Amino acid sequence: MKPARLLAGLGRKAGRHLNTQPFRMRNHRPLASFTFDDVPASAARAGADLLNANGAFGTFYIAAGLLGTRDEFWDVATVEDVRRLHATGHEIGDHTFSHPKVDEISAEALEEEENANRAALREICGDLSLENFAFPFGRQSLSRKLQLQRRFATCRGVYEGLNVGRIDLAMLRVIELYDRTLTPEKLARTLDAAAARNAWVIFYTHDVADPPSWIGTSTALFDRVLKTVADRGFDCVTIAQGLRRIGARP
Repeated sequence: MKPARLLAGLGRKAGRHLNTQPFRMRNHRPLASFTFDDVPASAARAGADLLNANGAFGTFYIAAGLLGTRDEFWDVATVEDVRRLHATGHEIGDHTFSHPKVDEISAEALEEEENANRAALREICGDLSLENFAFPFGRQSLSRKLQLQRRFATCRGVYEGLNVGRIDLAMLRVIELYDRTLTPEKLARTLDAAAARNAWVIFYTHDVADPPSWIGTSTALFDRVLKTVADRGFDCVTIAQGLRRIGARP
């Protein structure tokens, strides 16, 4: 293996496993959050409608440079979709401007991405406060992770697990909300474990469609998970709200 590739691999491994922003959770009840990456138009519309119908709010990680375009699997949300999400109480998160693999770009390029995305989203939403970030493609390195944690309250990855006890705010763990992976048995095990350990379950997905993409959820599954979480007595929160519940924000 070439030295550059070896170093890049070590950087990604270190970013994943080193707790660079440790925090001891102080919540008194188990929490659940629903997050969406990229964001497909179906998530901004059908997904938001289902959240609203269940009295819940989500966190939508937006790469503003993709808005109104066509991805391989879906139409991306429009400017009007993002404006409506913000106006109706959903959280807008940061996902860079053009959705690069951040481990493959320089610190200067990442800074430009973040400045451009912040400017674009504030133009759309006005009083927007971008507090939370999700790594595009789940890709990261230790150096880029450290850079981003100086700018955001949290960074969310794609590594599965519950957030419980002493967590890494710069690498929040997730549960895939995909039709192909979230079986009823897995959902029950996840919520049982979260209830027993007073954990924060962060679900993540992309599209909310019938049929969904391979990294999306059907409307039936999404609605069922929302109702199951509520029936189990979990508080459903955005990432920003979750930070306050765990004591990381006043």
